[in-house]
Amino acid sequence: MQQTPNSNYPDWFKNRKKGNDLIVSPLIPWAMVGLPVLVLIAIVIYPTIWMGYHAFQNTNMMSLFYNNYEYVGWSNFYNVITSERMHESIYRLIQYLIFGACLEVLLGTILALTLYEMIKNEFLKVMLLILMVMPMMLPPSIVGVLWKFLLQAYNGAINHLLINLGFLDSMERIEWLGAQFALLSITIADVWQWTALPLLIVYSGRVSLPPAIYEAAKVDGAPAWMVLKRITLPMLKEIIAIAFIIRFMDAYKFVDKIYVMTSGGPGQSTELPVFIAFQKGIREVEVGEAAAYAWLIFVFAAVLTTLFLKYLKNVLKPQAFALNMSKS
Repeated sequence: MQQTPNSNYPDWFKNRKKGNDLIVSPLIPWAMVGLPVLVLIAIVIYPTIWMGYHAFQNTNMMSLFYNNYEYVGWSNFYNVITSERMHESIYRLIQYLIFGACLEVLLGTILALTLYEMIKNEFLKVMLLILMVMPMMLPPSIVGVLWKFLLQAYNGAINHLLINLGFLDSMERIEWLGAQFALLSITIADVWQWTALPLLIVYSGRVSLPPAIYEAAKVDGAPAWMVLKRITLPMLKEIIAIAFIIRFMDAYKFVDKIYVMTSGGPGQSTELPVFIAFQKGIREVEVGEAAAYAWLIFVFAAVLTTLFLKYLKNVLKPQAFALNMSKS
């Protein structure tokens, strides 16, 4: 006997109302899609449009209070671009990217590969990985307070450690939070906290590499340094680039540790572009100029990120072809 198409369905499904194909209320899908969209509009899209509007206005505390704005065109952008304070902050941002973000990715890559290749005990490997990741779990403000105490000139643990190791005389002190070393000190604190992020990314990438390639290299008698140079690093370069992009995206919005450790000082020696925008918008309530700072920072970051993504696109095509050839 031939069965009808609905004979295998349960009774509650066969007896459902015609046209009612959803088990739940039709409002549920709209709510699940609509609520995130509303949140996105409230916290991202509307503030972006509001900021773009005020970037062309002379918006300050009084105009905000009286809701009276004066259109100034591109004057805010011109003031930001020609500001010597902005030029010096860009130079410090480049310093931070070189000695901070790049160093974090380099150290994270070295630690990830060392942990994967050198540590054979799985329990020990997991415990070391947890210890290395723990600084990343701390709030950046707490890390800033911790390192601010460690780097105090007369009561800080770093100077006392250097004295005990013989690198400093008993009466000698290094002003780690002075104008000469303040940016370096903040960079050290950031490297201590965020090296774990590229470490995790690169470690995950190394775990995902096909073991057949390494078995073939082992059979051919390739030395470890050759395997690292010709196999591991070329296959991980897009993963390493992604780790750098993530750290770069955090670098251009780097405010918390600067605010906690130095408040941009001494003088303006640790101000980065986004910290100046924070100062202009929150402390000085020069909202128009702060919005111009924010838009220029956004454009700068978007251009560099696009260049990195194009690099990744050019890398992934030959990488995928080589990987498919090795599997076949």
